[in-house]
Amino acid sequence: MAWQPTPYTAPLLVAAVASFAFAAYAVINRSRGGHALLWSFVGVAGTAGVWSLAYAAQLSATSLSATLFYNRFVWLGSAGLAVAWPVFVLSYVDRGPWLRRRRLALFCLVPVVVTVAVWAAGVDPLFYVDPALVDAGGFRVLDYAPTPALLGFVGYTYAVNLFTFVVLGYAAATRDGVFRRQAALLFVAGVAPLALGTAGIAGVVGPENGLVDFTPIAFSGTSALLAWVVFRYRLLDVSPIARDAVFANLSDAVVVCDADGRLVDRNDPACSLFPDAELGARAEEAFDDLPAVADAAADGPADDELRVTIDDEAAPRFLTVDVHGITGPGTARGGTVLLFRDVTEQETLQRRYRALIEKSPNVIAVCGDDGLLRYVSPSIERLLGHETNEVEGRPVIDLVHPEDRRDAQQAFERAFEDGEAQSITHRIARADGSWRRFETVIERLFEDTNEVVITATDVTEARRYEQRLQVLNRVLRHDLKNDTNVIGGYADLLRGHVDEEGGSYLDIIDRKVRTLTHLSDQAREIDVALHSDAGRAEIDLARLVDRLCESLESSFPRATVTASVPESAVVSADELLESAIRNVLENAVVHNDGDDPHVDASVVADGDWFRVEVADDGPGIPPVERTVFSEARETALEHASGLGLWLVHWIVTESGGDIEIETREPTGTVVRMWLPRATADAD
Repeated sequence: MAWQPTPYTAPLLVAAVASFAFAAYAVINRSRGGHALLWSFVGVAGTAGVWSLAYAAQLSATSLSATLFYNRFVWLGSAGLAVAWPVFVLSYVDRGPWLRRRRLALFCLVPVVVTVAVWAAGVDPLFYVDPALVDAGGFRVLDYAPTPALLGFVGYTYAVNLFTFVVLGYAAATRDGVFRRQAALLFVAGVAPLALGTAGIAGVVGPENGLVDFTPIAFSGTSALLAWVVFRYRLLDVSPIARDAVFANLSDAVVVCDADGRLVDRNDPACSLFPDAELGARAEEAFDDLPAVADAAADGPADDELRVTIDDEAAPRFLTVDVHGITGPGTARGGTVLLFRDVTEQETLQRRYRALIEKSPNVIAVCGDDGLLRYVSPSIERLLGHETNEVEGRPVIDLVHPEDRRDAQQAFERAFEDGEAQSITHRIARADGSWRRFETVIERLFEDTNEVVITATDVTEARRYEQRLQVLNRVLRHDLKNDTNVIGGYADLLRGHVDEEGGSYLDIIDRKVRTLTHLSDQAREIDVALHSDAGRAEIDLARLVDRLCESLESSFPRATVTASVPESAVVSADELLESAIRNVLENAVVHNDGDDPHVDASVVADGDWFRVEVADDGPGIPPVERTVFSEARETALEHASGLGLWLVHWIVTESGGDIEIETREPTGTVVRMWLPRATADAD
């Protein structure tokens, strides 16, 4: 069969070879890119290659029958491209709903019908009327009159192409960086063949009769554009689907660098974080204050996570940087993705905790199940004189006094076995060889680790102070009371040997003896209150107050004591409540200098409470002694007489109640105590 040379055969063959090469490249690298994007790209390249090659054969044929034969393949390529191109564009911009079967079938309907009709019935007379070969300036081309079916199909392809141009144009206008350039080049690659084909039909380019279709000829130029998009902007490596899904919705800053270390894309948080980092800039320029980040962008992922600090105007910001490589063709590195995560809040919190641990008055340590110290807080140097690096790695038991090691070892083992906090008191060696006493808590805070946290509090001085208090308390409770009993006994013996004036002196001695004896009893009750394990109980206030008033009147015959109580008044209070009420009643008599003290006690209901009132006609309680309620400690003045008030206040508040003291007119004091009703009584 004879062939005719044409000026368009070579460009068409170049376009065909390039298109088939792109299709083969995509198939070979089909593990990269999205499934729909890759195969639609193969479809675009393959159908463009078929169209170009078939049109080259059609133009080169010298007979009408051969021309019409090759023209069938031209229809196959153009109809296939009318399906593959819109599918590729929609896949590129991630318009998933348009790629569902029903809508995809709509894209295929017209091209499939046309292709079947061409191959089943031929183009004459379905699309061409009176086809013939005519001269076009040195070579012969196909001339025909278009049918309505042909015009309809051309109109359909124009509409589909315009739709894809709008989609690509919008993507180019709204995206940034590499994806904007991708979309812009794809827009040009789609518009150029359509524009050149329209210009050829209008006779603006090529033969004036417009019989040469420049659409497939333009594929030779657009092949270069596709090569630029595929290889320079990694069309099949990074698609805008990933960018839209990740970049737009990711709160962390993301920067993408190409293989040359230039910034090709970034999201909005990255723009805020690095406002001076322009797209296209080299990494060392964009991150001139962060050389480690610039090196990572140029060299690729490192083994360790980067931690960097940015000096903000308000306060420094702490970031972690994850570096991920992008694989290029073969095993070559195609670029780097930098993920910046703001950990300022966590870092600030960790630094605050670290400062608290370092300044803590306690020794805080971490010990493994092997018994070796893995961490010791710097406070050990201040408290025990040890350097942290001297004790870390040593067995913790080596620091414990030999006599305390057995208990410490058992507590250590129980903390691992039971998972419960263990408390022990033991001695720990100082660097100078002396010993300090510590109260230590051993706790396994995290079940998934083989470590315990040890918190040791120095109680050496507190223990010494407590020992001194015990000695003083013993003297106050025993020696003082014994001596006052002796004094009282001898004073009674003197009454028969002194005159009336001396008797008054003996009365003063007798009152002071009773006061000191009462003070000793109060010290004993306070000691019991502080060291007892008494709990709460239901107590009938009515019976308790009535019994204590009878006992008071029996112990102090000169006093007049009255009690006004209901039949029952059950409260929920500390089991030591009797000591508190007895102290209030006895104070009303002991500190009354009158010859006939009067004490009135009552119990009345007051909502969910019962109120106990004790009124006397004594000299009153000095204001300085009432500070025990606000300061919760003994004042330096008149502290002995204030012990009873402290005891009363402590027991009443431990019972969930309240206490109030008022001065009576013209003289005396009223003490009011509120105590909560027992639940059953309240009901």
